[in-house]
Amino acid sequence: MALLGCAVVLLAADTAYQHAGDSFFPGGPLDETAHFLTALLMLQLVPTRWRAGIAVPALFASVAIDVDHVPQYLGDRFLTVGTPRPYTHSLLTPLVLLALALVVRRHRVLLLGLAVGVLLHFFRDLAEGDGSGVSLLWPLSDRAFSYPHATYLVLMACVVAADLLLAVLRPRAMAP
Repeated sequence: MALLGCAVVLLAADTAYQHAGDSFFPGGPLDETAHFLTALLMLQLVPTRWRAGIAVPALFASVAIDVDHVPQYLGDRFLTVGTPRPYTHSLLTPLVLLALALVVRRHRVLLLGLAVGVLLHFFRDLAEGDGSGVSLLWPLSDRAFSYPHATYLVLMACVVAADLLLAVLRPRAMAP
């Protein structure tokens, strides 16, 4: 039942965000709610033993990455010159986190979770429907990538269906 509740709240937040546009308020909180719930629903697809360590940092990163928009809201575009979103909204960010996970063994799971969260954030940003896209290949290219918002909605419907199926199957798999 919680899965369906999350899906309904995601759909409501996403729809309201589409109407609110890229405003700081109410657009910002609606967008962050949709990012969080997108990540939460997608993480349910990960096997429980792997999800346990990465869930909290992934959920945190799926929202926290947007702190890089603050300079733009304050009138300074030094992080976005030539790109629709800040430079940290590129594959360079999760690649750095993954490289750190290889080097810093003590915090490997935390860093992996952060990388997953950032990638889940990008999954939604790529489909926000405002036409801006995400410059995934920065600094190699400023080209922005995107896909239709309707595709995101269909993909999330499939994720919710898969989550529901797994919710039914996982307890049975643990039964003797």
